Amino acid sequence: MKYYHVDVFSRIPYSGNGLTIFIPPERLEKSVMEAITREMRQFESIFLHQTGPNAFRAYIFTMEEELDFAGHPVIGAAALLHDLYSKKKEQDSWTIELNAKAVVVRTVRRENYYSAQMNQGKAEFGTVLTKEQEVEFLRFFNLKEEDKAGNLPFQVVSTGLPYLILPVKSSSLPRVKVTIPYLETELNKLGAKFFYVLDVENLQGRTWDNFGLVEDIATGSAAGPAGAFLVKNNLAPVDEEILIRQGEFLGRPSRLNVLVSKSGDIFVEGDVCQVATGDLLANIS
Repeated sequence: MKYYHVDVFSRIPYSGNGLTIFIPPERLEKSVMEAITREMRQFESIFLHQTGPNAFRAYIFTMEEELDFAGHPVIGAAALLHDLYSKKKEQDSWTIELNAKAVVVRTVRRENYYSAQMNQGKAEFGTVLTKEQEVEFLRFFNLKEEDKAGNLPFQVVSTGLPYLILPVKSSSLPRVKVTIPYLETELNKLGAKFFYVLDVENLQGRTWDNFGLVEDIATGSAAGPAGAFLVKNNLAPVDEEILIRQGEFLGRPSRLNVLVSKSGDIFVEGDVCQVATGDLLANIS
């Protein structure tokens, strides 16, 4: 089975967020897809099955679990599909069918890379933390009360995956780290799956897995909620592109473009460059 390795949210190879993409000749058991993802050791792998013209059913896995939605795998997969099936076209669009919803992605062929823009739909705004909860969560991330950015709320926002958005000052972002082993339990209490610490001055974000072991390079599923949060709190305009930076602390600078439309739909766009192709040789039973 052939696989493809791309870097997402960057037009330059060996930056952005790596992704492995598979288009198996037949459907695989989820345990097999999980095992392959662990072998690849990227943040995520995505497995595609064609269901119609420019329509594909997708399964997304991290090394730990299956995800109902994730941004950089969807954007990376759509760019690869353009390269494989529509290379002569300058533009095309793709429907990626996920566990919870279908996402439409528009792709554009550039000189040495592709750009892909996905419609994440409308944001859902959830739990707002109390002052006491804010202090507690700041402590969870090695921060203090003075690190919070102004009077902005800490709030759960989702466009498919619920993120706790924590707005902080730019001087605080380098010190962020997860300090507790039970963070996932605390996030679940709020209705959040993950977290996103957002420097609202320089529009730069950071997030980790919930054990605090691995920092994510570029998080498309968090970019939409972050953009919605910025617009709701009058920190960014409607119908104008918002550039969010991520990955610079890891030496893999990434650029995530977000636009919140007047209708409320949220568009996340990123560049994608292909790095490698290979053949998976070993069968898994």
